[in-house]
Amino acid sequence: MIKNILVKTDDPENKKFYLKITGKIKEIIKISPSTVNLIGAPGQALSEVVTIEPIQVDELKILGMKLRYNKQIKAELIKPGQGEKNWQVRVSCYSDHPADIYDFITLTTDNPNKSHLRIRVYAIFEKAEPMEKSDLWIHGKNEQPQGI
Repeated sequence: MIKNILVKTDDPENKKFYLKITGKIKEIIKISPSTVNLIGAPGQALSEVVTIEPIQVDELKILGMKLRYNKQIKAELIKPGQGEKNWQVRVSCYSDHPADIYDFITLTTDNPNKSHLRIRVYAIFEKAEPMEKSDLWIHGKNEQPQGI
């Protein structure tokens, strides 16, 4: 990874200059998926499981979890089983009407290098649009329906 950082100083001859920082980034914790996208129809219960895998350490403790904004999104923290090291978060959402819902989950960990983890959650509940007869020909078997 390469980062260019602008440094501003009070030195009259060098009021600003750039530092170039390069290096490898070691992954400490892998979150999969890092963003949860739930899409369905109103009245459906939508859910997905996120896996949190410690990469550089044998054990990771998640000390807390909180959602920020929306009460319709629920999250359940699942501890690793015996002999396992991966945590899981079961994310679910329900709406009985069309809605676009957003929130993020913040996990607090015991790792000093990565004390907070963030998972973005999007849920879209769309009402299904009825198909026109002419759409059947386009989306079907490319055969024109009889009687049109």
